[in-house]
Amino acid sequence: MSDPNTSPTADPQPRGFPFITAGVSLLTLFVFLGLVLLAYRSPNYLGEVKAEPTPDPAAKREDIRARNQAVLDGAPGSGAKMSVGAATAELLGKLRTEKDRLPFPIPEPTAP
Repeated sequence: MSDPNTSPTADPQPRGFPFITAGVSLLTLFVFLGLVLLAYRSPNYLGEVKAEPTPDPAAKREDIRARNQAVLDGAPGSGAKMSVGAATAELLGKLRTEKDRLPFPIPEPTAP
């Protein structure tokens, strides 16, 4: 059998320091750093970014509350077909039967 440490393709001379590989790696590093500095110092060619005015959060919150209340009240143009109270009364009217013994789903309010 042949010795596994020796092969016909093994180089008998040890290789030296890889000057070409180290040089190309350093050159790539410095080119990259140069491009980073160039990009950092170049002017903004896209122009100034214009900041959009931000709406007042309190005014926005009040607007949302007003729209939500309009939907709950069934106001025309809000997308709701009827108010919450009318829808609840209609639903409870349809669900009530003679067999009901317990208040469904909540006790009926007493009329003053």
